[in-house]
Amino acid sequence: MFFSFFSHIHHQKPPELLKDHKKLTQKYLDKILQKVDLDRVIDSLGIEDKELVKQMIIDAVVMHDEGKRNPNFQYYIMKNKDFKDLVTDKGDTKHSYLSAKIFFEKYFDKVDKEVDDNEFYKKFYFLLGLSYVISKHHSKLGEFEKFVDDFSDEFDLKGILQYQSVDIYFGIEFYVVMKLIYSILISADYYATLEYMAEIEVDNFGEFREKEKFYEYEVIKNMDKFEGELNKIRREMYKKSEEKLLQNLDKNIFYLNAPTGAGKTLMSMNLALQFEPKKIFYVFPFNTLVEQTAGVFKEIFDDVVVINSTTPIEFDESDIRQYEIAYLNRAFYHYPFILTTHVNFFELLFGVGKEENFPFWQLAGSVVILDEIQSYNVDKWWYMVKMLNVYSKIIGFKLIIMSATLPRLDRLLNEKRFVDLLGSGYLKHPVFKDRVEVDFSLLDKEINFEDIEEVILSENKQKVLVEFIKKDRAKEFYEYMKDTDGYEVYLLTGDDNKLYREKVIKRCKSEARILLISTQVIEAGVDIDMDLGLKDISLLESEEQFIGRVNRNAKKNSKVYFFDMDKEADIYRGDIRLGFSIKSYKEVFLRKEYEKYYIDVLDALKKEKEKIKSTKSEIEIFKSKVINLDFEWVRKEMKLINVKTHTIFLSFNIDISEFDIEVKDEFLTDGMLDGCKVWEAYKEANEIENYAKRKIVLSQVMSLMQFFTFNVYSYVDIKKYNDLVGGIYLIKDYEEFVDDELKFDRKAFGEYQKGIFL
Repeated sequence: MFFSFFSHIHHQKPPELLKDHKKLTQKYLDKILQKVDLDRVIDSLGIEDKELVKQMIIDAVVMHDEGKRNPNFQYYIMKNKDFKDLVTDKGDTKHSYLSAKIFFEKYFDKVDKEVDDNEFYKKFYFLLGLSYVISKHHSKLGEFEKFVDDFSDEFDLKGILQYQSVDIYFGIEFYVVMKLIYSILISADYYATLEYMAEIEVDNFGEFREKEKFYEYEVIKNMDKFEGELNKIRREMYKKSEEKLLQNLDKNIFYLNAPTGAGKTLMSMNLALQFEPKKIFYVFPFNTLVEQTAGVFKEIFDDVVVINSTTPIEFDESDIRQYEIAYLNRAFYHYPFILTTHVNFFELLFGVGKEENFPFWQLAGSVVILDEIQSYNVDKWWYMVKMLNVYSKIIGFKLIIMSATLPRLDRLLNEKRFVDLLGSGYLKHPVFKDRVEVDFSLLDKEINFEDIEEVILSENKQKVLVEFIKKDRAKEFYEYMKDTDGYEVYLLTGDDNKLYREKVIKRCKSEARILLISTQVIEAGVDIDMDLGLKDISLLESEEQFIGRVNRNAKKNSKVYFFDMDKEADIYRGDIRLGFSIKSYKEVFLRKEYEKYYIDVLDALKKEKEKIKSTKSEIEIFKSKVINLDFEWVRKEMKLINVKTHTIFLSFNIDISEFDIEVKDEFLTDGMLDGCKVWEAYKEANEIENYAKRKIVLSQVMSLMQFFTFNVYSYVDIKKYNDLVGGIYLIKDYEEFVDDELKFDRKAFGEYQKGIFL
């Protein structure tokens, strides 16, 4: 008897046959493989029979739904009456694991014919890997080993597996290949399903086509006309970096050591364009940097999109399918030029869920620019550089790593693999090195507020920046200085919302005399140019970031004082750089000879990672987890923020009259942005049934939510709250821990919650 197997059903049209879904999946796989170099991927595995590997990959994608032949799935899920008499008592309607079994059975005999043991085991584990990916195409990647145990029982594989393991035959490449195939599979499946369900055909994956606009940009076009020593050096760096890159186009990873004020944003874009990229990713440590740089690039290009947690998703309200299309574009990064954050980029690289992996394959043929890379946790440097090296080779993207100080991280790999485009020489050029006079006199004594005040008043500068490493100390100094004659005094910490921060930065750019007291939130991502700086020392990278906020354009006589008030170890617990402070590296700092500092740091880091713990070093443990496809372990290990975070929403009202922001009337009460109305809109958005519409509406509301939300770190739960939606706690009784300027007091919040929150 002939049966029709359904793949999807629709309330307005006939069911989609499984064979038709396979054809659509093949169609989109073909489109994706026009972007992804499959031969490059296959070569990385080192399996001799490349044609077999290629066919296995293609079939893994196309055959991912074969398990839908399950009679229970057909009858109960697809409402296919042909299978009424074939359903079983077990009632199991799942299909992903069954699809994996069908695929494994198809190819095991071909693999089993291999006579060479090494080749057999490579093919065998590759087959298991593909089967695992198929089994997970409706869920997130987890632990491969558990799947192998289950399959071992199903197919009696214990004899094959008993004395062998995957890390004997593969390296880290195996992890990257499997993650890439997972991304391709779930993408082709989604595109195919969308075409049937919503009649949306995807042709444009967002390819960069605006190269000529960059060179027509006024600043670039007239570069040779700008006068002055600084502009002369900028031009020299721009051209030298391009020449070095053009000599090494076959390489994958490049360093750009560009000092503050060197024009690295446009310099890096020129470098990226030399590769004729299919897509550009520009990655920053903070949302503030993303937003600032987006403004620059939007002056040049038409298709610049910010992807982060606070930027609303744009959509075309004239299209009745607007929500599905807008969600599709965001989920799959259908944009030619993407600006995003380190956190978001690491989710792309190491995330395990479908949404994190949908756009992973879009890295192929792209250029990724990583800015301010020294802000990564030093403990992850070895893993980061190792993984990026493998990712770029297999997927086929170019990586430009930018920093004012960071050296060649390939030193951690015991070999020089990356191209240094400028070296550190320009950092030592007088126009950058001598831009700010550095004074260490305060380091020689025990410091107090009176000493700092004396320096501020005696220097008598118009714009003064004082940074503390502890929030409480910054608040104490603010109280001490807030009534200083002749200055507008501001306090800026991580407990200020975005609107207040923008207000303060705007005042810093005015003609007013400003005294800004801050924590380390000021070091990167804040576009200010101060005349005098005083800083409590922490890490050498932070000291360099700090002086980048002073005399940025080298047009003033400016000075920076360093002092030592609070213990750095209280803030940077366990950071190996704590033993290498500016006190020991004064001359390195003054001469900008950071390579000496980093040789010491990297050697110490390398020794730490190579220490044997139990029976293996940290590096050996990491490699084993990666190669054995423990995806969830790798995700946690590579997560940039590993502290337990709670997000709280405080429903105060904000007077927006002094801020440059447009808000719909529905969120206002008496001209004030009403936190209660924003929360209600957030709740309503979470209740929208249509998934795509819910994601789009939420992104619109989240752009306002950010003004009321604060992240607190604690291993204890929030106890006192009024509502909990989408992992965010609403707290209406906030008066005890929010002041008149809407500054959030974490210590007071902890007392309110009867716990410790940081």
